[in-house]
Amino acid sequence: MIRTTLVGSYPKVTEAGSDNLPGVIDKWQKKALTDDDLEQELQKVTRRVLKEQEDAGLALVTDGQVRWEDLAHPIVRGVSGMRRGTLRRFFDNNVYYRRLEVDGPVRWQRSVVADEYRFAAKSSGKPVKVVLPGPLTLVSSTEIKKGQTREGLLDLYTELLQKEVEVLAKSGVRDIQLDEPAIGPNEPLLDKTIERINRILQGITARRWVACYFNDISPILPKLAKLQVEVLSIDLISSPGLLKQLRAGVWSKELSLGLVDGRNTKLESVDEIKRTIIKLTEAVPMDMLWLSSSCGLEFLPHESAQKKLHLMKEIADQL
Repeated sequence: MIRTTLVGSYPKVTEAGSDNLPGVIDKWQKKALTDDDLEQELQKVTRRVLKEQEDAGLALVTDGQVRWEDLAHPIVRGVSGMRRGTLRRFFDNNVYYRRLEVDGPVRWQRSVVADEYRFAAKSSGKPVKVVLPGPLTLVSSTEIKKGQTREGLLDLYTELLQKEVEVLAKSGVRDIQLDEPAIGPNEPLLDKTIERINRILQGITARRWVACYFNDISPILPKLAKLQVEVLSIDLISSPGLLKQLRAGVWSKELSLGLVDGRNTKLESVDEIKRTIIKLTEAVPMDMLWLSSSCGLEFLPHESAQKKLHLMKEIADQL
């Protein structure tokens, strides 16, 4: 049986309106709700997200990143010398994020994500995977000011993430994933990014993941093979040619197959995905495979995200 998981994010809003976290945050920002009111809502939504994944039989769940305003947000909350600035479109999606800005000496202070993990782990009957933005994606999310360079920022974020990962590993996290939607074939810092990721994840006992999505990574698969991780999560919607490459070569890492489109409400064919996975097992054993969404599910309406979860369960059960 193939194992199932999410890349990371999950809808914060339900169709019934019983959970509308952005609306609650808006009221909190306007001082209409207290900090305790907001925290209670955050905990409620996190429990709901975890339960829906458990009900769908996922082997490895996430907290849905419900406390994140965007992918770059977690790194700002635990450091000084950084702030969130102007709005920018998040890759080619109809969502926006705030650009990071380094506006003083940057100092890591604490791991906010570790606190969130501890709550999720207590609230879930399944192992919880912790997701962090990768160093290159943080560089790509930063407004570069006079005197700053992309390579210098890459080193800065590598140092911050090393501290974050160290605390998470000591907190008992068994699965740590770095999200790198910025990785693509035309990235000048690709080789340095791979080296920095290996440095960030070096020496920890947790299962190490890197998730690449939104870009066709077929041309750089040999370079990505140098990542010192246990699992590579790949977006097969954006990189359909990867399947042929993987079947033709020898692959030593576990693969998380993003065959369920996280940005399209259309429901995939169970039989078609099963056939794809079975073909791949000619080169990669089933016990080295995971089935997942191509990216986070926050881009979908809640009802569609639920259907995608149960689609993965149906495929896993049949396999």
